[in-house]
Parts: sequence; C-alpha cells; structure tokens
Amino acid sequence: MMFTRSLALLARYALIASALLGFFAGRPAHAQYRGPISATAPTFSLDTPTAYENTPFTPPVEHMYQPWANLVKDLNRRGIGIVIDYTSESALALDGGNAGDAGYAHQIGVELDLDWSKLVGWRGFTTHAVAVNRAGHNMAADFGDRSLNGFQEIYGGGGNVGVHLVYVYGTQDLWGGRLQIAAGKMPVNIDFSASPLFCTFMNKSMCGNPKSLTRGDPGYGTYPGSTYGTRFRLWPMHGMYVQAGLYGVNPDLNTNRYDRTGFNFSTNRYTGIYVPVEFGLIPTFGPHNLVGHYKFGVAYDDANYADNYLDIYNNPAPLTRKPFRTDNGKTQIWVEGDQMLVRNGHGPLNGLYVMAGLVRNDPRTSAYLYQFYGALVDRGIFHSRPQDTFGIELSRTTASPDLVAAQRIDYALGRKLPGNTTYPQSHLTVLEVTYSFHVARGLSMQPDYQRIMRPNLQRNKPAIDAIGLKVHAVF
Repeated sequence: MMFTRSLALLARYALIASALLGFFAGRPAHAQYRGPISATAPTFSLDTPTAYENTPFTPPVEHMYQPWANLVKDLNRRGIGIVIDYTSESALALDGGNAGDAGYAHQIGVELDLDWSKLVGWRGFTTHAVAVNRAGHNMAADFGDRSLNGFQEIYGGGGNVGVHLVYVYGTQDLWGGRLQIAAGKMPVNIDFSASPLFCTFMNKSMCGNPKSLTRGDPGYGTYPGSTYGTRFRLWPMHGMYVQAGLYGVNPDLNTNRYDRTGFNFSTNRYTGIYVPVEFGLIPTFGPHNLVGHYKFGVAYDDANYADNYLDIYNNPAPLTRKPFRTDNGKTQIWVEGDQMLVRNGHGPLNGLYVMAGLVRNDPRTSAYLYQFYGALVDRGIFHSRPQDTFGIELSRTTASPDLVAAQRIDYALGRKLPGNTTYPQSHLTVLEVTYSFHVARGLSMQPDYQRIMRPNLQRNKPAIDAIGLKVHAVF
C-alpha cells in the first residue's frame, strides 16, 4: 500500500514534467556557464545540478603529483576517472566549560568513474563509485551535543570505519541530455538540496547539506550513507530543471543494527519510501556570467514514526505514560538559493556568492522544525591568490514545538529526559568564519573559527568558541 501510494505520487510529478517538456519542446538547449564546483569535497559536485550537461563524468580536480595527474588525464580520455583524496579536520575548544578539549578526524576517499561510451560504446551511460576510510573523534560529543551540530563534519556517518562503501550507481542521459536517469545505491543529498558551496564550511550543520533534513527524516539519506534509489532529472528549457526520486528509508543506516560499512545490500531494515521533488532555476546575469542557483523542494516519507507528544489515545503521553501513537508519513520542504554578485576571475568559483535557505520539517515526528541559514563565500578576493576562499555563515535550527512540550512536562515532573537532553530544548545557532589557503597544487589548508550558541539546543549549556584546521589534499 505504501509503495503504491509512492508510485502514484511519482507518476503525478512525471505528468507535470511531461507537460513542461511539451510546452518547451523545440526550444534549443544551450551550454550553460558552469556553476560552483567544490574545491575541497569533489564527490559533492557529481550530481549537483550546476549546468545543463547534468552529472559530469568525473570531478575536475587538481592533483598534487604531476606524473599521477598526467596518468589520470590519459585514463580520462579512455573513459576511466580516478580521484584519491585526504581530508582532515581538527578542532580545539577555547571555552564552553571544557576549554582545551580537542578533536581530530579524517577521511581518505577513493572515487572511480567510468564512461561506458568510451569503454564499450554505450552512449550516455556512466557509473560512479566511492569508498572512504574514516577515523577520529567528534569533539561535539564531549560537550554532550548530539544534535546536528558538529565541529568536524568529516567524522559523521558511523565514525571509525576501515572501509565504507559510500555509493555505487549509474546515470543514463537521454533526449540529447534533456533527461537523465540515475539508479543504484546512492545518497539523497548529492541530488536534492545540494550545493558544493556548503562544504566551504567545516561545521556539520551545513557541510554536505543543511543537516536538519537528515536529522529531521531518516529517509533523507546523506553521504556517506546510501540506500537503493532512482532519480529522474528533466531540463524543459535552458537554465531550468525539475527532478524527482524514489529512495528506500532505512532508519538504521550507518549503525551496527544494519551495517556501518555500507556493504550490506539487503533491504531488511527498510521501512518505507522517500519521494523528493525539486524545481530549480540556474540563471546568469550580465556580461560576466554571474550565475545563480535557486531551488524549491518538497519530499514525502511514507514510513511510520512515533509522535513527539500524543499517546495512542491522542492525549499528552508524558502525562498519561501511555505509549506514543504512531503517525504515518513525514513531509519536508526546502527553499534555497545562491547568487554570484561579483566575479573575481574566469574560474567557476572565482567570485563573491551570497547564499540563503530555509528548511522545514514535520513537528509531529521530527526533532527539528526549522533551519535558517545565510552565508557569504568569496573565492579570489585577492587577485594574487585566485584559489583562496573566504566564507562566513550563520545558521539557526529550532526544535519541534511538540517535542519541546513533551520535554517541559518531563522536566517539570523531575524525570530524566529521553536521549541526550538534560533541559527542554529551544534552538541552536552556529556562526562560522573560515579561510582556505591554496598552498600548492592539490593542497589546501583552512583555518576555521566556530561559535556554537546553545549547544544541543539547550539554554542551560554555555556557548562554545572553537578554532580548527581543515587540510585537503588530492593525490
């Protein structure tokens, strides 16, 4: 029944997309000036809709060692793309009741992309696979913060894992690139509510995607977790796309209850279907091609979840002590955009971008209601250092009012609050200022400052100031 409803919903969106295609049929498609490509997390640039040509065959990265770079270029011409990179993120707390606390985490990633048109003549078909090694320590846990905040985003996805399969999927271009179909084992966040600009920053609340989506609904699987899924992206006209997908919902993704390595291909822990739909515009302005990315998305998860407040008789569960009722389905909404205001050079990232967004979750069954964010990202602000990047972002996430109401009752009655909460939650604010130095070919070092206000969304926790360092190397 749940799967039938999801198919019907997807069919409705497909009809809308077909109508759009018919309306714009015959209008020429032109190459779009390419938008931002992540300089420090190449795997996040794969499926992000930044240009008409859809998913690039392999990320355009800069390698540290020229002989290896020459070999990779030769392999690219033959249809084989390889990226090997290392990212480390270190943080040191300056205050917050635990001054001097420190944490280190790293990721070693290996990416393999295959262009089957060059390998065997299968036109328009490419495959992508990524595996990572992750290790280290999440400093946020030392402060009792298990919310979407994290000083080192690279630690997430199950923590210490020797080899973790992130994804393996294929894409097929049709109708001259107007339609692309992706299918395989893949995260949601490489397609929906995605921007390579997010990983300008080191805090987990932003890098990869606004984390209230992931923490608000397990159906929104995020890198390095993945589930079976498929995605359809249609370009009805130049600079406009609509995409929809179907993904399995696995609430135990990246846990020992299912599999922390990513190599479990069973569906025995799946509980439903996640159906995201996104409409996007990619305009460019003026003679300097000031590119922007604007998107509106909505998603429905047809799985069952426990209510945050009501019991099985629709009364306050913290008062009656009856089991929480089960609610069917969750809805998520996101409205996001970025716009280049000033161009500093010819590269796709060389300019000043302003970005902002809003995410809304279902307050009945999600821990969070809203996340708002705004940021400035500027690459090449100094002409003598065109590949340096400056960023400043501010993000606020609010707790579900239903969850807070239940917490207030338990707290007033002197009970221990569920999870890791010690006080009724309210909101979390993250301020981050960062600057990435391009040190050498394929190597960047990024000093970072973060201020976390109300850690774990709790008013009784002092603000935390921390400094950090991110190192990224592409071999």
